[in-house]
Amino acid sequence: MNTFQYPTFDSSLRGFLNLRGVEDLKKMLKLIPVPLLKPTRKSDFVNAIQQHILGPNLEGIWKQLKPLDQSAVAESVHSTDGKFNQQAFAAKYGALPAFKTAGKNQWDESPTLLSILIHQVRGYDSQMTVPADLRERLLAFVPKPTPTHLATLADLPKELPREWTSSCWDSKTEMRVYTCKKMPLIQRNSERAAFQDLRTTLRLIDQNKLSVSSKTLAPSKATTTLLYDFFREKDFFPLTEPENKWDPVIGPIKGFSWLLLVQTAKLASVSNEKLSLTKAGRNGLEAPPAEVLREIWNSWRTNTLFDEFSRIEMIKGQNGKARRHFTPPANRRQAIAAVLSKCPVGRWVATMEFSRFMRAAGFEFQVTRDCEGLYILDPQYGALGEYVISGWHLLQDRYLLCLLFEYAAPLGIVDIAYENPNGARVDHNCESISDDIIFLSRYDGLRYIRLTPLGAYILGLADSYEPVQEKPSVSLTVLSNKKIRVENGELSTDEVFLFSNFADRESKAVWVLNESKALKSIEKGARISEFRALLIACDPQPLPQTVEGFIATTQKLGSACLCKGTALLVECLSTEIADIIARDSRAGKLCERSGDRGLVVLMDKEKTFRDAINALGFGMPLD
Repeated sequence: MNTFQYPTFDSSLRGFLNLRGVEDLKKMLKLIPVPLLKPTRKSDFVNAIQQHILGPNLEGIWKQLKPLDQSAVAESVHSTDGKFNQQAFAAKYGALPAFKTAGKNQWDESPTLLSILIHQVRGYDSQMTVPADLRERLLAFVPKPTPTHLATLADLPKELPREWTSSCWDSKTEMRVYTCKKMPLIQRNSERAAFQDLRTTLRLIDQNKLSVSSKTLAPSKATTTLLYDFFREKDFFPLTEPENKWDPVIGPIKGFSWLLLVQTAKLASVSNEKLSLTKAGRNGLEAPPAEVLREIWNSWRTNTLFDEFSRIEMIKGQNGKARRHFTPPANRRQAIAAVLSKCPVGRWVATMEFSRFMRAAGFEFQVTRDCEGLYILDPQYGALGEYVISGWHLLQDRYLLCLLFEYAAPLGIVDIAYENPNGARVDHNCESISDDIIFLSRYDGLRYIRLTPLGAYILGLADSYEPVQEKPSVSLTVLSNKKIRVENGELSTDEVFLFSNFADRESKAVWVLNESKALKSIEKGARISEFRALLIACDPQPLPQTVEGFIATTQKLGSACLCKGTALLVECLSTEIADIIARDSRAGKLCERSGDRGLVVLMDKEKTFRDAINALGFGMPLD
């Protein structure tokens, strides 16, 4: 939201008129039909204009305005603060009203009738407002503006693939080679992918196969490559190198965001560059996935660990002095989530329309308060000027696309329709360097989004979520000799990981239960009940008694001993001292006997235990 604070001054019509120059007031006076006057002082001009504007002729003056000007007045007087939001107005109506008319030269401008009703805040060229007393009068007859409308589509438009001409340098011929390529629109439905990718990510973490940076929390290249093959429908783009070494790399999207998402939600933690599941992460493997995804999104909305804008790598200087001007990412996410909540479930929304609606409905945000230090490619020719902040498209639009594409879509909140980013947008012109950029962000090709039923639940628009029942991907035969045979279909990636916790793969289609492996997996936190549920779902016959016995036995033995905490083993100098401490009403409750002279004390009770034995006249050296 816009958090601009207006300066304190006389907000009445007289106050604003007093800020005008005499020549400006003379031109204003000519716009209104007042009795023939020959004022000589500034105060006379102010009095004449004020009396006429606040008099009985106000409604007649308003009716003289053009329709666009009337809309500007309506939007201002019916806003919460009487301010004229130029960015929101332009997004809603497609144009801005004129407050001045040009004369013979740039110094010969004249005010329009609208400028008598909406005034510029002195010293703030882009800030406009209706004086407080004038606003009160206008509210009596100016109708409320029509609500801002979000245009939606039942189906994606049928259109031919976009054509884009790429070029690469041929070192053999020392010539540039041009190739015309088709960029089709790709649709990805996200709900089922989100469920499977969540489980796959957690199971890979459980097997210590995923590495991240301890400093940035970002995944390693080997990790994103591994995830690419295991994700449902892989990632959104192939992990290929660009044609020219100077071109930006599209790289991973899901493979990057999932590991940040699970860390933010505290489902996984990093140690020695490796991710491991937390207790919440293990619970997440058995909890309803929709609830887990909702918790992840809610955690992401408020996290301070990562700013998505850093993923717009073509905008340089983000780690320098420019960082101090960046706004909190949580505020930006809140604004975007609010507009997502306005989207109807099951209807497509163009991302350009989503962006327009954000501004028109007053949900605009800023990535930075000052673009100083930010640039594209070259700090001199590609420096981002102050116009970028209000221009919206270069910074805010890119952030919006990133959040939708890289975080909302993988979590199943929105379905997406996108194309290759190369040449998808041409709004990054920056003096002489624009020809060298094939895309500003890997998200430039995101064209449409569609809020899913799962997304409505995650955003809090629905009280519950009923997942579409998906038929098992395979049919199994569970044999009494503890072998499991895959009859039809193939196990999904996360199902393979689940099987590998409790069985060995004998062949492509046959698995054999392994008690030793199952015990170690249960010891680490794996739930054999989830494995049993999968077997029952995929085999129409009851499980053999030998297999049920295997499951019951390993479950019991795998959790036969429970770790209740870390303890100190204290050795007393004599049995008599151990007896005194163990029998004491205070110290005895903090320890357990171990042999003749030994006492066991929980680590978190050490200080209290020391105080208790000190009171008995005994000490316990630190070493």
